[in-house]
Amino acid sequence: MGIFGGGYLKEGKGIDKNAPKKKGFFLFIDILIHKISKLIGANCLYAVTSIIWIAFLYLFGGIVIGSTGIVGSIAESISAVESGISAEEMQGSIMLLLQLVFAVGIFTLWGSGPSSAAYAYINRCFTRGEHAWVLSDGADKFKQNFKQGMLVVLFDAIILIFAVNAVHFYYTLYLNTSSTLWLALSYIIVLISVVYTMMHPYIYQLMVTFDSSIWAIYKNALIITIAKLPMNVLLLVIGAVIIYGLFTILNPLAATLVMFIVGLCITRYPAEFYAARVIERSILRDMKEKQPEIEYIGEDE
Repeated sequence: MGIFGGGYLKEGKGIDKNAPKKKGFFLFIDILIHKISKLIGANCLYAVTSIIWIAFLYLFGGIVIGSTGIVGSIAESISAVESGISAEEMQGSIMLLLQLVFAVGIFTLWGSGPSSAAYAYINRCFTRGEHAWVLSDGADKFKQNFKQGMLVVLFDAIILIFAVNAVHFYYTLYLNTSSTLWLALSYIIVLISVVYTMMHPYIYQLMVTFDSSIWAIYKNALIITIAKLPMNVLLLVIGAVIIYGLFTILNPLAATLVMFIVGLCITRYPAEFYAARVIERSILRDMKEKQPEIEYIGEDE
């Protein structure tokens, strides 16, 4: 296919030709039911191997949230409603909640480099009905995609810092000048960040499927994200609502634990499932038809 420049496909497991053919939502539910124990195992491994990135997000979130002064405003509002609770007593709990929501949200929606590559590969195998060992295959893909995965994490950190500071800077200018130009620039940065967020499942699925440069991966992830925009928006909204709901219902630490054990099955996996299906149906099948000499993943296994 032209957008990949005829690149070679990475090796994969064989496909069970006798497996029942299910489609769309029914296939997703079937995989979720029959692979739930392995998905939970993959979730836990994914969270543990991402602990450094999660810690960075937690600390960075504290800096960002602390600079806005929002914690004090929320604490004062709550103390005004709840008699007997001072604003000072509320600030620690609110800060913990917001930092965890920030860290878990970015980790869930953006990923964490090599760990996300391993997680994407395992999810791709489950989506295609292929066998995968969570620990050994995950470790292989972690090492195989380590360099590109670390580049993605580096880009994520740079973009996150730039986006947060840009939005804060432009919005502050808007408050001081009342110029709609600065407000519009803030919204543009937010919109770009949302599109970048939706690119991530495709970034990692492309990474574990094709031997491509990091620039080609980003370019093609952007193309697919825009081409499938309505569904990507829906999946992003569902994931964000679930994260918000968990942290609203449970205390912050319990919500974080639930997210890392089972929450990713209903926030991250649907996006991985959809990305793997789009690549398999829209790209690999087209490549096979136009360039039969290219070996399809698992074809000769």
